[in-house]
Amino acid sequence: MNNKELKAEVKNKILWEPGIEGEGVIVEVEDGIVTLSGPVPSFYQKVCADNIVKKMWGVKAVVNELSVDIATHLKRNDKEIADAAVSALEWDISLPKDAIKVSVARGVITLSGEVNFDFQRTRAYNDTSSLYGVTNVINAITLKAPASVDSKVIEKEIEREFQRSAVLHAHNINVKTSGKKVYLSGPVSSWFEYKEANDAAFSVPRVNEVQNDLYIL
Repeated sequence: MNNKELKAEVKNKILWEPGIEGEGVIVEVEDGIVTLSGPVPSFYQKVCADNIVKKMWGVKAVVNELSVDIATHLKRNDKEIADAAVSALEWDISLPKDAIKVSVARGVITLSGEVNFDFQRTRAYNDTSSLYGVTNVINAITLKAPASVDSKVIEKEIEREFQRSAVLHAHNINVKTSGKKVYLSGPVSSWFEYKEANDAAFSVPRVNEVQNDLYIL
């Protein structure tokens, strides 16, 4: 697929996505790298556009320059946003109680604290990014240091996790560990596969950090 064809596909995808008001989104493509610009009325729509484009075939990377222009009826002050963020996190049963702290400044939410698993960091980000009035979410949540374990055990478990995934070509991905850090290398066919491999590695208990050196063919 050439740049012109991919640009048309991305634009159509955004226009037809029910969660995005995509008429004002500008799409540019060069060598599989998609740049999105223009205004959207919420941070949620900015995140949504980023996620759906990264999953498309032929996309190697996304440069998200969309600006968040909060509609008048969606605006909230920082206190209202903070209250909503705290409530959203408290209502998420997958998150440890009182582990995540929230601060808000000019519509920007900063999350901090310490959790056991990477999926909990992602859940907290998703819970807060869809709130009224939010212009950005900075995810500064860290992972608790895991107990020591044989690196070969972690490597084997990550490889099994890859094999369980229907979208990963596991035989192309190399896995190495050093202490509590995992290194991924090798080719993948799409950004979605790149992200899937990263998430799969983080889903294995006792993985604290992933250096993802996979590249998209």
